Amino acid sequence: MSMISLEASNVSTAWLAAAASLDHEPKRKAVHTVVRIADPVAETPAVRAAMDKLLAAQDLQSVDTVANTIFPVAIAESSRDHAELVARYVRMYPFLRKRYSQNSRGTYFGRLVQYPTGKEPFDQIGAVITRVGIERDGGNPKHARYEATLALPDDMTTNVPVYVPGRDNNAMAFPCLSHCSFQLDAEGHVHLLATYRSQYMVQRGYGNYLGLGRLLAHVAGQTDLQVGHLTVVAGLAHLEPPIMPVRSLLARFANNALEL
Repeated sequence: MSMISLEASNVSTAWLAAAASLDHEPKRKAVHTVVRIADPVAETPAVRAAMDKLLAAQDLQSVDTVANTIFPVAIAESSRDHAELVARYVRMYPFLRKRYSQNSRGTYFGRLVQYPTGKEPFDQIGAVITRVGIERDGGNPKHARYEATLALPDDMTTNVPVYVPGRDNNAMAFPCLSHCSFQLDAEGHVHLLATYRSQYMVQRGYGNYLGLGRLLAHVAGQTDLQVGHLTVVAGLAHLEPPIMPVRSLLARFANNALEL
């Protein structure tokens, strides 16, 4: 299998470029796929509409539905701050898990803000926001100490796990997102590096990019920093069926995919 590495201007061009690259790979799979998105909260409306139409035709979750499992943007927009967002989400979490079968094992945002530690659930994103704020105001901020890993971390103030050892044993199920790492730069931007053990590009790829971009924007907004780059690494990326509708979409927006 080949390794794919690309840079794109926004979420839409990133998905188009990644899907087009995978379509040229044997079995439409690639290991260690790296996608870097310059503006991870921006989209091309026509591409987004076409993507949602393709997903609906296959009875798959919409882009927003997938994105909301990573970051619930509507709840966040009507919340005063991160603490209120978490409090409201926690109240809704049992309903979300019961109402939607895809969420029966939890959502990514749920794990991020309610990670089971053996004691009380731990809000990892809140800890990252606090740590970034402290470093930002300290005069000499550390640039790379804001982690979100799968394994139970030694320091819960700088690590944000999703995976729960001993509980998440299904090789093909939630969670596929394994690590999130936030970095600061000298120009006042916060960046996000996210790692997936595997990623299905048709079912979840676009929504994953958008949800991670919104999560990054939330951290940036809560710390008075600017949104930086989003880099997504997939241990194994797969452009799964339906291939013909996907190829039709790629052909329609071929010029967009080249605008990287």
